[in-house]
Amino acid sequence: MKDFLKCLTLALISPFIILAQENITVSGVITDEYGMPLPGATVIEVGTVNGVSTDFDGNYTIEVVEDATLEYSYVGYEAQSMLADAENPINISLVPANELEEVVIVAYGSQSKQSIVGSVAVISESDIQSQPATTITQAIQGSVPGINVVNTGGVPGTNPTIRIRGIGSINASAAPLIIVDGAPFNGNLNSIAQEQVASISVLKDASSTSLYGSRGANGVVIVTTKSGSRETPTKISLTTAYGNSMMAVPMHDLLGIEDYTRFFWEAYRNKEIYTNELSAEAAGAAASSNLVAALAYNPYGTEQPVDSQGNLTGTPTWNTDWKGAILNNNAYKRQHGLSILGGSEKTTFYMGTNYLKEQGQVKTTYFERFATRINLDTEVNDYIKSGLNFSYSTSKQNSPNQSGSSYSNSIQWIYTIPSYYPLYRRQSDGTLFRDAAGLPVLDYGSNNSQAVNGVRPRLPNENGLGAIINNEILNTRTYTSMNGYIRIEILPELNFKSNIFYERATLDNFRYTHNSFGAASTVQGRVSQDRNFFTTLNAIQTLNYNNSFDLHTFNVDAIFESYRSEQNLMESQGTGFLPNVKVLNGSTVPETVGGAINEERILSAITRLSYNYDNTYFAEVSFRRDGSTKFSKDTRWGNFYSFGGSWIASNESFIDPIPWVDYLKLKFSYGELGNNRNIGFFPYLQVFDTGYNQLDNTGVISSKFVDPNLTWEKTALLNFGTEFTLFQGKLKGSIEYYSKESIDLIYDKPLALSTGNESIKTNIGAIKNSGVEFSFNSMIFNNDELSVDFGINFSFDKNEISDLTQDEFINGTKKWKVGKSLYDFFIQEAAGVDPADGYQMWYKDVLTSEGEPTGERVTTKEYADATRYYLDKSSLPKMVGGFSTNVSYRNFDLSALINFSLGSYVYDSVYSSLMNGFETPGANGHPDLKRRWQKPGDQTDVPLFLNQQNDFNSTSSRFLFKNNYIRLRGLNLGYTFEESWMEKYQIKGLRVYMQGDNLFTFQSHKGIDPEQNLSGRTSYRSHQMKTISLGVNLQL
Repeated sequence: MKDFLKCLTLALISPFIILAQENITVSGVITDEYGMPLPGATVIEVGTVNGVSTDFDGNYTIEVVEDATLEYSYVGYEAQSMLADAENPINISLVPANELEEVVIVAYGSQSKQSIVGSVAVISESDIQSQPATTITQAIQGSVPGINVVNTGGVPGTNPTIRIRGIGSINASAAPLIIVDGAPFNGNLNSIAQEQVASISVLKDASSTSLYGSRGANGVVIVTTKSGSRETPTKISLTTAYGNSMMAVPMHDLLGIEDYTRFFWEAYRNKEIYTNELSAEAAGAAASSNLVAALAYNPYGTEQPVDSQGNLTGTPTWNTDWKGAILNNNAYKRQHGLSILGGSEKTTFYMGTNYLKEQGQVKTTYFERFATRINLDTEVNDYIKSGLNFSYSTSKQNSPNQSGSSYSNSIQWIYTIPSYYPLYRRQSDGTLFRDAAGLPVLDYGSNNSQAVNGVRPRLPNENGLGAIINNEILNTRTYTSMNGYIRIEILPELNFKSNIFYERATLDNFRYTHNSFGAASTVQGRVSQDRNFFTTLNAIQTLNYNNSFDLHTFNVDAIFESYRSEQNLMESQGTGFLPNVKVLNGSTVPETVGGAINEERILSAITRLSYNYDNTYFAEVSFRRDGSTKFSKDTRWGNFYSFGGSWIASNESFIDPIPWVDYLKLKFSYGELGNNRNIGFFPYLQVFDTGYNQLDNTGVISSKFVDPNLTWEKTALLNFGTEFTLFQGKLKGSIEYYSKESIDLIYDKPLALSTGNESIKTNIGAIKNSGVEFSFNSMIFNNDELSVDFGINFSFDKNEISDLTQDEFINGTKKWKVGKSLYDFFIQEAAGVDPADGYQMWYKDVLTSEGEPTGERVTTKEYADATRYYLDKSSLPKMVGGFSTNVSYRNFDLSALINFSLGSYVYDSVYSSLMNGFETPGANGHPDLKRRWQKPGDQTDVPLFLNQQNDFNSTSSRFLFKNNYIRLRGLNLGYTFEESWMEKYQIKGLRVYMQGDNLFTFQSHKGIDPEQNLSGRTSYRSHQMKTISLGVNLQL
């Protein structure tokens, strides 16, 4: 009875004892092993759910009971526990949980960093956060060696070109496989908000990509989105940023109206002298009297704007600034984001939503995106875990034509139509034409009622500004995905995981061409609309066994995967629209209607065996068997495998006497993978296309010849490398060599025309890529107030054709030949300008009577006789890479990312068109034309002006330029407010920052954006934008 009373008394008074305990406030800073702050680290009062996260500078403040124990933790680092102390700040320096045990996301799971035998590069969450950007590809470029990212100009929201370790295919896709949260991603990468991404892993060799079999030959990019952490308080983060954009680099300069007028007069006079053999005096008079008739417009208001001596006789009434009219020199960008994350004892959650709108280089160009993502994970009981990731995004992109040779291409318009031609319509006397409302009317250069100022000789029936304000090119995308899993622990060493991924994307391409102006005015307007639906279902079943025996550790994966992708395509087009009617229902003349349903299926059986001995010797073997509906029953199954090993040499006793070696790892891998992407759905079948009618009879037409034995492209990858950490962690790095040969390339083999077909698609040809990659990171300086780290990565890459369908053949500015690269230029070599007559010259071979070159060369003025040569110049860079640095001083932080490309050449066809020398009336010119030949004896590289057909600016080495560049891709400068100030307003973190994108570009060839397509030929493409943004991040 006495014991019972004691217990009862204790139970009654214990709450008051607890309440009597005083709460204390503990604060401090959490840093990593180098003294760099760890934002987002967790501080938990042990035994409770009371906890906080550190701010951007690693600061924390927490209120706990006296004598409480605090646990400090951060992902990838070893947790530490300390007794609470209110008297002194508790500053914690976390060390990696044996850095080698850092978890890296790889194919179908994760591995510790030290156990990876392949080539895997990781961009961490902190790296991503240090450079807030619009898309995840901006985080990749310049951050990982061996990756070439080429952006597509000044159209925001457009997918870039990504190539990993060279180009592995000609006809099939050479792009890497994108994996998001464990499942293949078929949407637009711009639908993923960068702030929702936790890490990016880039898999580059066979060992790391072979589990993806037929889809991993070109490398794999794995994107892992954010999730919450267990037993952490809910954290709310708000981010907003506003920016202003302009062209990152200037376009080519153009001639002013006065120079253009005088130079065209000179070209016309030269024609009369050199072709019609008039005297200089008579030729000058003829040029003066015919100039207005030839150019069809007269901005000067005088009968002869140029006298017979080449002098201007008047002042122009207009001088059109086409760049100013068409380009957006004050584009805006705004982005807002909200994220909520946290977790209880058994469940974690993350919710993020992001809004973005940014404008492009050409007026009316914009990209608007709303993206949201919810990730949930829960521990159902001691042996069952499950989770669900859901994402939804919708975007709109209005993108007026700004690439290629279409009349409506805004950039081509600027480079084609000189300032001599008006923006607004003019009367014959040069006065402004106005409509009934008194407003000026855009000049479309197609007014046949006027002999002067009526019909433009170049690009008639169009107006550069009118094409972007009257027409629409609107792309609307909607993307939804759900990714769920359940993981069952059968035994402590054996677990089963089932993952199902569903993806649905809708792409609506809408084109409207005005009914009264421009290209479709003769048919009263045109509307084209494509609505395409893409559905993917992916199911992955994984059985994993992991066990250790003494110093031996085994890990075995057995995986079965089922993949199905369907495309449902619809298209329609019509003409004959009333004003302001832009829907197909308003068409009075339907033109086309079409559609198709395509489906692809892949079944896969996969296994992976990993072994390590004493965490020093590692080996891994994997095998995958794929069956694809893209091939016949006899060839659809492909076997793909890899094997590799690594040795942690620094664990050996003989390394111990070397004090400056902290960690040293040697590794190798080899494997063979397949590729069947972007080759069509049934390339092996002789199919028939419907919809071909003869009068009232419905008919079909046979497709091209096919090879029923068509099968996978195959790629063999070999990788050797080393990873190291030196000088007590001050220098980290890796060096890797790779060789990658793709065989059985799917390409068109020429056929005799007597067969009725020019070619047949079959497996023939091979390409080899090889290179060396370097990556180094170093902590330069570190103390309590200042820390500086620096990183550099670069790679040297080569490409070589090792087999072809024939000995050689011409492909544009290249000649594909065994032993040469796909990207070696093969064009005519310019020999300068003849000082005697100003004509352009080229080299040609001297031939024997049998037509064989003697090795000697002579010059020729006949372009048709000029010989094409390999010029030892390639559009593929010899070296690509990037620099990065992070600087922290007290509450200020700065990070910068620079990427560079060296050793490539570009054929500037835009510059070539501007150097046409007034061959045709109405074409623009470059100020370099001022260097032209004018009289016998002139030494120059610019031929005379000649207003008649000539080949002076035909394809040759004259327009082939080095394309080296270094670009400040991102610069971020921020300030984090003092913790004592934030506590007053119950704010956990507040940081303001300035973000600059593409701030500076140093390039060897001016006038173009140096990030051109890999073919190395310019195509009137808009430039990337330079953006300066101001932003704030608030954490609650």
